[in-house]
Amino acid sequence: MKKAVAALILLGVVTGCSTPASDAPSPTNNTTSATEQPAANVVTPEAKQFQLKYTTSSTAEPLTKINAVEQSKQLKSQAVDESKVLTYKKNDDVEIIYAALQSKDGTYDLGQIGYEGASDYSTSTVDVLGQSYVKVTGSVGANAPISNYVSLSTPHPTVLHIEAHTVEADVDQDGVKEIVATVGTAAETSIYKMDKDTLLSVNLNEVMNAAIVMYDKESNTFKAEVTKDEMSQWKIEDDQLLLIS
Repeated sequence: MKKAVAALILLGVVTGCSTPASDAPSPTNNTTSATEQPAANVVTPEAKQFQLKYTTSSTAEPLTKINAVEQSKQLKSQAVDESKVLTYKKNDDVEIIYAALQSKDGTYDLGQIGYEGASDYSTSTVDVLGQSYVKVTGSVGANAPISNYVSLSTPHPTVLHIEAHTVEADVDQDGVKEIVATVGTAAETSIYKMDKDTLLSVNLNEVMNAAIVMYDKESNTFKAEVTKDEMSQWKIEDDQLLLIS
């Protein structure tokens, strides 16, 4: 009997000692947790700069020649260099506003530039991509801006058509202005530049894996949401996006 009681007491001691040990996290688990948790919030050195890899973009297309626009259909006429940009409506489509380039060689179609109730189309002369362009902007629907860059330097006028809001700026400080194009409610921004006679472009949202990228003309920098719900500021040097703040 005494032996049985002693055995039960010994069993209780062993069980009491081992139970807490099984509940406590092992040192290995503690080390893994401490390493993994901060990783999501740490900005790695690689995230402080991104290499810009430009690819060949669509080139300017020759404008199609059309019959002269009847004066009765014209809405507005604006002189640019030795030409004019006309806005007009067609008899069978009075809701849509069209544009045409009228030069000494004839009249050329620029397509739709606006619509009834939208008056945000404009014409100007800009220096960008190393030459002078006639810039005609407008919109073809809600959140559907367009920018047409018309070149008159060739025997036949050509147009570079970009479906976005655009500004001309020397974003990489090389002495030649690039085209910065932004579109969408969650802003998506691309850069167009010339390399010799080839038009190149790069999408900054894709490069940075950013939900939002916007260009700030005053500071000549870009604001991007690289980390969720946080905006950071970037500049371009030597085809690299560098983190400022």
